Amino acid sequence: MKKIFLAIVLVLSMICTAKAHYAVNEPQQNEKYTYCEIVGTSNFTHTKVTVDIDFGQEINFWTQHEQRALKDENGNQIKFNSMIDALNYLGDKGWIFVQAYAITVGNTDVYHYLLKMPKDKVVEE
Repeated sequence: MKKIFLAIVLVLSMICTAKAHYAVNEPQQNEKYTYCEIVGTSNFTHTKVTVDIDFGQEINFWTQHEQRALKDENGNQIKFNSMIDALNYLGDKGWIFVQAYAITVGNTDVYHYLLKMPKDKVVEE
């Protein structure tokens, strides 16, 4: 009788633990996000990175780099020292890091950092 009782207690505790674990990892269904991508392209010496921010905006082919550059309150382009500098800047603005990956095209490394922010917190500037 004690063995059956012990087995039932163990099974119930495993079920309760599994449900608690599932509930913690369950995503919020009503949360909507806006995404952006930081794209960094290294130069041929791999010492500097050109950083563009893609918010999904419509761009003109001839001025695409200028349109993807962030600007300060005076309209001057914000220059970043590295991809991490850009990531820290956007992190301070409330963007949340999601994923990063890099690809090599010819002799050029292209770094992609994906970020998100809840839609209700996005401020158009």
